[in-house]
Parts: sequence; C-alpha cells; structure tokens
Amino acid sequence: MQSTMQSKTQSTNITFGKHSILVRLIGTDRGRIPSLLSALRHNKLTWLSLRKPPERIDLYDEEAMLYTPDGDKYRLPIF
Repeated sequence: MQSTMQSKTQSTNITFGKHSILVRLIGTDRGRIPSLLSALRHNKLTWLSLRKPPERIDLYDEEAMLYTPDGDKYRLPIF
C-alpha cells in the first residue's frame, strides 16, 4: 500500500508581457491571480526596478513575493 502526502502549495504559470512566470499559491487560490496581475500592472515602481522579469512568484492572500534570477526579492502588497 502506498500513501501520498498532498501539499497545500499549488503552482501554476502566468504570462506577463512576453514572460512565463511560475506562481506558487501559498495559502490562497487561483482566484487571487487577477488581483496579482492588477497589482503588477499598477505598481510601476516595483516592476520598473526589476532588472530581469521574476522567475517565480509566491502568492499569498494579501501579498506576493517576487524572486528574480539575480537573487533579488520584492514584496508586493495585493489588496
């Protein structure tokens, strides 16, 4: 008999601009992705300060953590 443990962290990919970005859903669901995309589009300060597009985003209920290939990490509030 084989048992498996189901993780509470799910992931999906989104396309933002020309880039495919891995989004890990941590304690939230896919329904928050439209809010994330809206926050990314409207938060020009964070988006313009990125040297390279994020390679991964950890999406929580009220914030997102953006991780770049250079090792930079940005916190983006989502309301």
